[in-house]
Amino acid sequence: MLAHFGFVVPLAVGVFRVPLAPARQLIRCGLTLEKSNAGEMKFATMLIPIVATQSISSLRSALPGDESWRTLLQCFRTKVFLATSDEFTARTAAELCGRADRLKARYSLTEGGQDAHVSLLTGSATAARQSLSASKTYMVESDYVFQPRIFTELQHAQSIALPYDGLNPLPAQYCYLKPHYLDVQTSYFDHVARGAL
Repeated sequence: MLAHFGFVVPLAVGVFRVPLAPARQLIRCGLTLEKSNAGEMKFATMLIPIVATQSISSLRSALPGDESWRTLLQCFRTKVFLATSDEFTARTAAELCGRADRLKARYSLTEGGQDAHVSLLTGSATAARQSLSASKTYMVESDYVFQPRIFTELQHAQSIALPYDGLNPLPAQYCYLKPHYLDVQTSYFDHVARGAL
């Protein structure tokens, strides 16, 4: 059932799996909505494409041409990235999540001396007048929102999502997943604390 603008809408979902390769499947969901408004019955059908692939590298190798995988990938508004061991997938996912300007500190130590010479007693360099200075500078650097290594270090039931709410794209964020067999009323973090995840 789907509640939409005060109406109760029965929801019929059909899932069709089309085998593409052993590691990839295309899943298509067909939705049929019906609602009663002053005795009228209205029907609408829409398709929500859901594509699951093992990695972006496998998607790239399955499609012809050099850049056709980018064309296909940009068609999907919401992207969910699970843990991966593929470097290309991690790097591409980090690029899709974008960059952000961050203020980074830099430290510098400088040592100087006048009338420098080598000491005959110790064999080390020495000077009559010495100076030591330290400086700290701040620079704005553009860096990944999520570094590529973060995609390789995601734990079980964690992901990074690039969500789209139907109107606007939202910024990249962590997404904590719960398997269907766990209690829906208990939070992800409580399940982790108990060791269920």
